[in-house]
Amino acid sequence: MQPIGNSLVKMTLTGQQIYNVLEQQFPGLANAQVTPPRFLQVSGLTNVWDNAATAGSKILEVRVKPTGQLLDNATNYTVTVNSFLAAGGDGLVEFVNGTARVGGPLDLDALIQYLKAQPQPIGSITDGRISRVN
Repeated sequence: MQPIGNSLVKMTLTGQQIYNVLEQQFPGLANAQVTPPRFLQVSGLTNVWDNAATAGSKILEVRVKPTGQLLDNATNYTVTVNSFLAAGGDGLVEFVNGTARVGGPLDLDALIQYLKAQPQPIGSITDGRISRVN
């Protein structure tokens, strides 16, 4: 599940930077190195994307959970990703611009700790974090 042994990196991104990262999931941008798109499995937000839109304008909206408020481009948000993505891996180069970076535990160790803290048995919920139009 977590075979590489990446550590976690917490950082600050603006809302605009989060939009930029989400746009970088799609091929066709000058800096996108991903074909076909690889979708970030996000938590704490939802996003809607348009398959018919041109590269760079596919993300229609991003909302913050649990309030459902639209992501504000000028507001700072805390984001945690693995060290591969934090270094711009998979062409998601906007992560390199994150500020206030703090290193954390190995992703596998954090996952194990999280799972152990959950009520057992662990259930799953499909909550529509990523929605496609067109």
